[in-house]
Amino acid sequence: MYYSVIYRSTAESHFSQKDIDYMLLKAKQHNKKQGITGCIIYSNNQFIQIIEGAKAAILDLYDSIKADNRHFDVTTLIEAPTKDMLWDDWSMAFYNFSGTAEQNNYSRMLLETYFDNANPKNKSSEVFLTLKKNIFELINNK
Repeated sequence: MYYSVIYRSTAESHFSQKDIDYMLLKAKQHNKKQGITGCIIYSNNQFIQIIEGAKAAILDLYDSIKADNRHFDVTTLIEAPTKDMLWDDWSMAFYNFSGTAEQNNYSRMLLETYFDNANPKNKSSEVFLTLKKNIFELINNK
């Protein structure tokens, strides 16, 4: 049994692309050690993230995320036990929708591939549908 959390937050105004890159590097290292998978979407100073793994590891990580002063207004979109993780092979995927129209189209194409590669058993799950709905709301409200 696994556990999934999806949340939305607002980045502090001083949080730069360099800061995001460093955060991702640390997240990938941590998540790989803890057996956690996830994905972060960034657009218009907003984050949406999903984290999945063993319940204790996810709850510890989410407590740390909520206490992180690099963002605020952390809102839980869904928190639920899951039979399988949506993706087995990601330590932390990242899609940035804060670039040019061409860059955003490329990110959207990669994101669609990411969704296509989700565990087929979970594509109708509440977690997957919540993730997709909220991500598309975020990136379409530019």
